[in-house]
Amino acid sequence: MTNRSAAEALAALGDPTRRTIFERLAARPASVGELAATLPVSRPAVSQHLRVLKAAGLVNETAEGTRRIYRIDPRGIAAMREWLDDRWAASLESFNAFVDSQAGEETLQMSIAPIVRSIKVNAQPARAFELFTRHMERWWPAGKTIGRNPHVTIVMEPQAGGQWFERDAEGNETHWGRVLAWEPPGRLLLGWQINSQWVYDPDFLTEVELTFVPAENGSTLVTLEHRNLERFGADAEKQAKQIGEGWPKFLAEFSAYSNANQ
Repeated sequence: MTNRSAAEALAALGDPTRRTIFERLAARPASVGELAATLPVSRPAVSQHLRVLKAAGLVNETAEGTRRIYRIDPRGIAAMREWLDDRWAASLESFNAFVDSQAGEETLQMSIAPIVRSIKVNAQPARAFELFTRHMERWWPAGKTIGRNPHVTIVMEPQAGGQWFERDAEGNETHWGRVLAWEPPGRLLLGWQINSQWVYDPDFLTEVELTFVPAENGSTLVTLEHRNLERFGADAEKQAKQIGEGWPKFLAEFSAYSNANQ
């Protein structure tokens, strides 16, 4: 079936009444009168619909005495099915080509494991959570600022959807990301939005999850997981190495501060 013929057949079946007539004929052959008796349209209207279906190659007619009997034309149905099968095959080929084009990226994504680091602090979970979230500027090294000037404070708004940013002495703010989940005293989920150029990017996001689990003698096991590192793209392996080396140093600073301020 040509594209034009297929378009005519599909257009013919686009009318609800013609589609109903076609379905009735698929069940059994019928005359104009028999079809009109079961439809809320006149005999002339049924005849007009049948002419359209016949012109589209979907039905044919034969004479039986004084009556004209209409039935489904299997050649038209087979041709339309062949056309649809061709379109489906083309769609599958396009999908397979897309999957193949993404194979390299998918391999990269699967190869970047999350960074997981743990440290024990001499403070109970609620206190450890507070020191991490509300006193970050006191333990985060000043030389590791994201903004152009050293920070004087680091703000983490205490709610899901809250902002996470640093502020320098002149009041300039540099955003780091946002709070994705705020569940004291046991869990904190942050959206890290610093891209591979170490610039805040609102359209970029990796996740930093921290859990605060009670340990012996009133201490807390703090575990950090930085994931979705494959989103750094071509720089993912380089960024994972830098992040993997950086977090232990920051956690050590946090532990020292917590131990001194429990």
